[in-house]
Amino acid sequence: MPAAPPSRRYMRHQSIWLADDGWGVEVIDQTALPAQCTVRRLSSVGEVLGAIINGIVRGPGLISVTAGYGLALAARRDPDMVPVMTAWHALAATDPRCPRLRGVLDRMREVLDVTPPSERALRAYMEADAIATEELAGNLAIGRHAMALLRRVGAGGGDGRPQTVLLAAEPGWLSGVGWGAASAGLFLAQEQVDLRRATGGVLGEDIAPPQVVTIGTLAAWEMVEAGLPHSPCDQEEALDLVRRGVVERLFVAALRASSRGDVLVPAGTADLVRAAKEAGVPVHVCLPAAAINWQALGSTTIAAPGMDILPLTLIDGFVTDRGPVAAETDALLDRFPDHEPISLGELPAANDA
Repeated sequence: MPAAPPSRRYMRHQSIWLADDGWGVEVIDQTALPAQCTVRRLSSVGEVLGAIINGIVRGPGLISVTAGYGLALAARRDPDMVPVMTAWHALAATDPRCPRLRGVLDRMREVLDVTPPSERALRAYMEADAIATEELAGNLAIGRHAMALLRRVGAGGGDGRPQTVLLAAEPGWLSGVGWGAASAGLFLAQEQVDLRRATGGVLGEDIAPPQVVTIGTLAAWEMVEAGLPHSPCDQEEALDLVRRGVVERLFVAALRASSRGDVLVPAGTADLVRAAKEAGVPVHVCLPAAAINWQALGSTTIAAPGMDILPLTLIDGFVTDRGPVAAETDALLDRFPDHEPISLGELPAANDA
């Protein structure tokens, strides 16, 4: 998959977009970061699959949106539903347990199935665009809700000094189409401070931005690109900061979750969370609604090789696109009453199969 020169410079908080010709898909190549920012063009389902499998695009949010555009590319090449469904199965197989990926692919399939072949390609691009917009808006909403917690962090010390937030999300907006669920609040808080300074105190908020500690090179690259002060560290250094009481709050990005509140996170995150609980540090899990598998009744149905599971007992609260939620199963279900998970009483008996 050759790298194409960017037709335009990427926009801040944007990791995927349509090319100038209106049908090719352009993404930031995450395998080239942080050494250089390279834009790659995806022109076929095969290239979309290669981008997902090879880590050019990472994170369930971005992968799901990229897969949606992959079906649009398939419909553009051949609008017949047989090749489109072949592409559907290939894309779904990249992560069969990911609720966001399956949700996007099912939504695209349902739309294309009722669309006349002559209109199928155009309709596919329209739906993929809508999905990307919704992903962006969902993470931005999580950021707005997280700002309330960050305001408390800024004033929490009582001595005028900003407190320290540990961001356990690698990467952030790169993996979320444009705004990262766990880091959006930090970007929004900084923009409010910048706006207040630029307008002489007329607009924006005069809050003390927290001291941010990031884990991983891509999260650090995002902070540098946005001009946010931060301190990069590795997993062991982060553990040490938590155990020494330097960190006031820990923000974690959820890859996916069960309807009972079990959360899948990158490897090593569980150790950080356990250390935070022992040190009395609040743990906030940033959880988009699309990442919840409402039919998953426990951790085994969301597990993935090389990843950690956070049980509900280790979490202090969720920050969702609909607002903060207490770390309780009933509270999570109450926040999303439009979703009806299967109850144990509804499962068929063995001889009813």
